[in-house]
Amino acid sequence: MTAVAFEFAAGAAPSAQVPAHRAPRVLWIDSDSGAIEPGLDMLRRHGFEVARADTAAQAQPMLDAAGADLVILETALSDADGLGLCRRLSEADGAPVLVVARAADTLDRVAGLEFGADDVLPKTIHPLELLARVRALLRRAARHARQAAHAALATWRFDAELGYVTSPSGRTVRLSPADSALLRALVDRPGVVLPREALVALLHGEGGVAGGRSIDARVARLRRALSACDGAGELIKTLRGGGYLFQAQVTVRSGLVAA
Repeated sequence: MTAVAFEFAAGAAPSAQVPAHRAPRVLWIDSDSGAIEPGLDMLRRHGFEVARADTAAQAQPMLDAAGADLVILETALSDADGLGLCRRLSEADGAPVLVVARAADTLDRVAGLEFGADDVLPKTIHPLELLARVRALLRRAARHARQAAHAALATWRFDAELGYVTSPSGRTVRLSPADSALLRALVDRPGVVLPREALVALLHGEGGVAGGRSIDARVARLRRALSACDGAGELIKTLRGGGYLFQAQVTVRSGLVAA
């Protein structure tokens, strides 16, 4: 029987590097203006362009209009679940997220990291250490962008019949049937925004009963599986509004079997 297989190469990833001609943009989401003023002042005095929002609703137009190179987030927000917002920002594959926790409790810090924060600091942190952490996160994001640009030249192979994905370096992972079906739905529609409801219909048929959170969990599991394959999970983009997009150039290869 002829195998159904695909080759996919990373599309051009948006660069996370800050252009040399402008200052890095930081968005700080926190209503406690007095507590964060020393940090705001430190960042501004060292050349950062810093905007502040009291609420998630106030922050959204700023993110949509100018974007941010880094987001600093207090999770105790008046109008939104701060940890949920942290997860959405991190899954959107955009700016690094630095959580500033009001409480010094270890569990609060762990929760921030579990929900996708790139770093978690106590709110009492010295402004100089805050500055150093912000710079470190931006350096890491720039390295990631360079690696993504290099990976854009690489090609993965996906054997949709057996569920094998082989990386450019030859590393192979075998997906579960459920993960393989989800990846098949994505690679069949590269560059197409697929809302959660559309993925439910593709995987379970029209009238499927799986909820949006179930799809989110499946996408997260697939990303984890593909991350062991030279970072192929980075090709699955999360978009605001509840959609997913497979950002790659896909070629169908009948008879191609992953080695």
